[in-house]
Amino acid sequence: MKMGIFSLRRLRWKLALSYTLVAVVTLLAVELFIASGLTAFLSSELLPRSIVTIARDNFAPRLEPHLDGKTPDVRGLREELDLISQTTPEPPGPAGSRLENGTSDVGAGIDRGVVFVVDEDGKLLVSDPTIPAFPEGERFDAGRVEGLEPILNAALRGEESSDALSDRRPSGRLLMAVPVEGDDGRVNGVLVGAFRMPSVAGALLITVGAGAVLLLIPAGLLGLIFGFFTAWGITRRIGRLAHAARAWSRGDFSVTAKDRSKDELGQLSRELNQMAADLENLLQARGELATLEARNRFARDLHDSVKQQVFATSLQIAAARALIRKDTESAESHLGQADDLVRQAQKELNILIAEMRPAALEGKGLTGALRDYATRWSEGAEIPAEFRVRGEREAPLEVEQALFRVAQESLANVARHSGAGRAEVDLSYTARELTLLVSDNGRGFDPSQGSGGGFGLQSMRERLVKLGGRITVDSAPGKGTRVTAVCPFEDPSKKERRS
Repeated sequence: MKMGIFSLRRLRWKLALSYTLVAVVTLLAVELFIASGLTAFLSSELLPRSIVTIARDNFAPRLEPHLDGKTPDVRGLREELDLISQTTPEPPGPAGSRLENGTSDVGAGIDRGVVFVVDEDGKLLVSDPTIPAFPEGERFDAGRVEGLEPILNAALRGEESSDALSDRRPSGRLLMAVPVEGDDGRVNGVLVGAFRMPSVAGALLITVGAGAVLLLIPAGLLGLIFGFFTAWGITRRIGRLAHAARAWSRGDFSVTAKDRSKDELGQLSRELNQMAADLENLLQARGELATLEARNRFARDLHDSVKQQVFATSLQIAAARALIRKDTESAESHLGQADDLVRQAQKELNILIAEMRPAALEGKGLTGALRDYATRWSEGAEIPAEFRVRGEREAPLEVEQALFRVAQESLANVARHSGAGRAEVDLSYTARELTLLVSDNGRGFDPSQGSGGGFGLQSMRERLVKLGGRITVDSAPGKGTRVTAVCPFEDPSKKERRS
């Protein structure tokens, strides 16, 4: 049944769907990889360290001139903090708000985002925005903010390690403290920052989900189109190979697989073309050998039968000519024998002509061809023949050809040597082998005397041995002859090599 162009069983659509699936899965994998990488980065200590480094390299130098004098320049510090605050998260509400249970949370303002400067004595100089719980100009009590006191003290000691100057709390609060040093290397103050890091997991999941919806459909369509045209080229090249293979199977070797590319398919096409050329040469050689063998066999049969009979006929005619004036009765006897020889030669010629028709097997199968041959043989040899078939089924052509030749040779021997008045041909099929039985009720012979080992039997045996078969001849003087040929459907030696 011819498949439709959109059938999923076609290789073109299988490859196109494969490309689509690969494109979709790859896009999903890339999105998940990027989301996982961002989540890991934001959850690691790399982010606090990076913020401390940025503050130390960019913000602290801007505060140094305002802390280097005997009296800190509070106005200048406030202007710098205003500029710095523009790069920090905007506080969402007033600092120092109360919690729902009515208790005052001194760290609430810190959580909402704030930057401030503390001098070397721990006094809060300026903050942005203002923190009511920590008035400016008074000593800053870092112990009231969880996690801030250790990093502030480390900054006042001049610590440079980013790990010691930052603290990320489980609640999401990020604290940092950066020392502001003077020209002499002494710590004149500390820049402190506090932020609450937003949760990015939900945002990332939403981003990945939205990206999957918006990008997967276009990516799938692009993958399908790309896969369709890529597979179209491949299937077209495979189709050319299939076209050439079909032509070769019909015996037409004029067709070649045209593919000049240097990839695997191109190489396969060239190798198949070479194989087809070799196969054509082999078949031609086998045909020539078969023709030569048939000619030799025909010449040998003519020499052994018809030629001898013609020679004997000529002798009988010569004897009749010599006696025709002296002994008319003897001359007529010789002429009668000559007439018998001519009729015998005619029968031999009919048999040989029938044997020269190998095409009889074509289109009929062994059963039909052998039935027709037995009928013609019976008419030519003037010997009644009965043909029987049991369990007929399909058999390999080489098996049918071999058994057809065996039947021809056996019936020819019946006509030439047996003097039989009746012959039988039986074909018996089983699941694994085919058996041919040719028997007659002729004079028979003693196989132990070598009478059945002539060229004909040897030729029959060789044909069957090539296919893994066998032949036996049962005969006895006065009891006729029975030739049994058995040929398997599959050569056992080939089966063993495959296993």
